[in-house]
Amino acid sequence: MTDRHLFPHDVKPTMKHILFFLAALCFSLNSWGQDSLDKLASDFWAWRAQYQPFSLDDIPRIERPLRMKRSWSTASVERQQADLATFEARWKKLDATRWPVAQQVDYRLMGSALARVHWELNLNRRWQRDPTFYLEQTLTPVLETLLPPPPIDEQRSRELILRLQNIPAILEEAKSTLSQPAAPFAKLAIESLNNIRSQLQAFSRDVAPMLSGNTEELGASVEEATRALESYRAWLQQRLPAMTQQTAVGREAYLYFLKNVALYPYSPEQLLAIGRQEWERSVGLKKWNATVIARFAS
Repeated sequence: MTDRHLFPHDVKPTMKHILFFLAALCFSLNSWGQDSLDKLASDFWAWRAQYQPFSLDDIPRIERPLRMKRSWSTASVERQQADLATFEARWKKLDATRWPVAQQVDYRLMGSALARVHWELNLNRRWQRDPTFYLEQTLTPVLETLLPPPPIDEQRSRELILRLQNIPAILEEAKSTLSQPAAPFAKLAIESLNNIRSQLQAFSRDVAPMLSGNTEELGASVEEATRALESYRAWLQQRLPAMTQQTAVGREAYLYFLKNVALYPYSPEQLLAIGRQEWERSVGLKKWNATVIARFAS
């Protein structure tokens, strides 16, 4: 491309023009990279809203598609793994080395989000190892529909019923996908389900007056969910003696989490040393405070 194409024929390009053009070109290239990252992030989070596991911990709750039947079958997990590989390939193709620092930070955070899915599906593998995982995928969705304050409108009432109706299918899938269940986790699940019938009956009785719609459907859905949960508990009890006692995912998996998900530059040993140092500092400060108070009191 010549100067004639870049500037009008009657305008002689000056150094100021050239510098302005180069600055505009750099801005355009940076914007293109950011747009690509934005598109990747938009696609990823829309996908994540469909598949992110429900959780009882402090991961921020996200808006999920309504009236969606959720699945943790082997085929569903394999589909997630294939989708993740596609997202990771798109992320790695982006060259963030010349982006502004703020955009490079966004790029690293996008990598952390992808790494978390890899951790969930391929390293921690609660869907294969932890029977309590399936209680979170069945009962937590129901609980989340009740978190916003009343009134419960027709749409939310319908979503509650559909999530209850999804429980038996998910628990049936658990019986095939839990290929390496750990006994300590299974015991926690069994104990959690000891009074599940009375708990769900109380739930149905308390929630029914707040719903908009057919309360008979609520009762039928709760009964089916209760039977499925009781069957799941019995299934775990039957297989408990043969389950492994191993619960840890291993050092390499935790190193991956610290480096790629948490973005920590420290090893487990360094974190323990930092924690021990902070503990000693806290204890020393309390002893010093106690000594000062005792001197003033005497």
